[in-house]
Amino acid sequence: MPPPYAALKRYVVYMMQFLAKPSANQRFWLLMVLTGLVLFFRLGAAPIYILDEAKNAQCAREMWSSGNWIVPTFNGQLRTDKPALHYWFMMLAYQCFGVSPFSARFFSAVFGLATVWLTHNFVKRHHSPNAALYTALALCLSTHVVFEFRLSVPDPYLIFFTTAGLCSAYNYYALGKRHWLLAAAAMLGLATLAKGPIALALPGLALLLLLLLRRQWRRLWDLNLVWAAMVYAAVTLPWYWAVHKATQGVWTKGFFFEHNLNRFSGQMEGHGGFFLVTALVALLGMLPFSLLLFTAFQKKWQLRTQPIFVFAAIVVGLYIVFFSISSTKLPNYAMPCYPFLAIVAGLCLHAMETKKSVLPRWMIWTLLLVSTALPFAGFFAIKGESSVAHLRGLAWPMLVLPLGLTLSFFFAQKTKKMYWLPGLTAAYTIFNLYFSGIAYPKLYQQNPVSSIHSTLARGKNFVVAYKVYNPAFNFQSKNNSATVPVFFENDSLQKYLMTAYAHDGKIFVLTRQNLLNELDTSHLTLIAAKKDLFELPTTAVLQWKP
Repeated sequence: MPPPYAALKRYVVYMMQFLAKPSANQRFWLLMVLTGLVLFFRLGAAPIYILDEAKNAQCAREMWSSGNWIVPTFNGQLRTDKPALHYWFMMLAYQCFGVSPFSARFFSAVFGLATVWLTHNFVKRHHSPNAALYTALALCLSTHVVFEFRLSVPDPYLIFFTTAGLCSAYNYYALGKRHWLLAAAAMLGLATLAKGPIALALPGLALLLLLLLRRQWRRLWDLNLVWAAMVYAAVTLPWYWAVHKATQGVWTKGFFFEHNLNRFSGQMEGHGGFFLVTALVALLGMLPFSLLLFTAFQKKWQLRTQPIFVFAAIVVGLYIVFFSISSTKLPNYAMPCYPFLAIVAGLCLHAMETKKSVLPRWMIWTLLLVSTALPFAGFFAIKGESSVAHLRGLAWPMLVLPLGLTLSFFFAQKTKKMYWLPGLTAAYTIFNLYFSGIAYPKLYQQNPVSSIHSTLARGKNFVVAYKVYNPAFNFQSKNNSATVPVFFENDSLQKYLMTAYAHDGKIFVLTRQNLLNELDTSHLTLIAAKKDLFELPTTAVLQWKP
């Protein structure tokens, strides 16, 4: 048989076998295709509007425009919030694709796909192909994970490199090969360039707890740790030292004291909450399989005897406890533990399959209750925002989730086999595609910045700000190096406007409505006041008329 026909025959036979009974490896690659679809589907459709997205994307844009790879700036001013790793990847995307929301989020989605692949291979190496498949499934069905890996923020990079570092360190712990320890040091070094010292402190503490719990503390005197420390320093120190010198220590002081120590010891930017909020966010964020945590320690499954389960449980527990006692709390803080939460869930699903167990009835009803509540909560949330109330119908297609789960559980209720899993996978995949790629972009295309900016961008207009304004105005500007002068006192603003009124074009002042009573409005006319979507502040725009 000629070679082309032989190849065609092998392909046909392979596809028939795949459709009849795919292997765990084939199912994993199908899952990777679906994950890639969910992560990249209409990735640039939603405008850059959320505060963190806008500041990070614009900071990278300013660094790219100026060719400065060392000093992060936003609106022409030093930005000390984060290290530079995610800015570099965004700059690379801007160079390849131009400045756009898609470019700003491109590598976030790439690292999301890489995180699923990495976690799967780690579990496959230390447990089994089926457990690895269930782990990947638990991770890529999470709506919180999908949403986070579609944002232009540092967390996708932190999650990937933290996971890579912890998995490499565990490989060294289990296999004893030095290259795994050096890889762990390099990965945690890159994580430190994404978030700061916390990216080393928590993984290091998790590994220490593992050694102590397994009574292997003698491995703490391993001389290979010296080589690992050198690799870590080689990855992290050059940029930290360069930005320290370039800013004469200002960036170092602002980042380490204000954005690290102060965030832990006190609330910043109003981001607080009660003690259990971090655990609740993790449970909700990793639905549907996070509920298996409540059954993970059942004796009949004997998961507690498996080192990989102990390791994953330590990582999850440490991150949740640490950020529970932190004064500043944000939904994404504990997300580096999500891959390990997925490992726990994946091992539980594998144990269920092995023991031919069924989903607990309480878990089925919880999933149905939460999934049914989502469309109604979305409907009333959208209805409560006057600017998007006409789009409240976007909530009803989300009923695909409870309907899909109901059908899956109904047809599988009389069997101990996991026939409910394909239906649940399809329901969550469709839901994530719709929510992230259609509903969210349609809502946020109605944001006040876009509508106001269309007015400001006409002609040779000049824009300044008083105290506070939405940073998305910077990113939506077509000028890569455009800045918005910000004034913090009414007198200085008025003096500036008096000297600038001869400018060839109109002059606009951006601020918030609650600050209008501080301004002398004798020559300022309010032309727009629009409430930020799903937030309390109202953006106000005034025109200078001398």
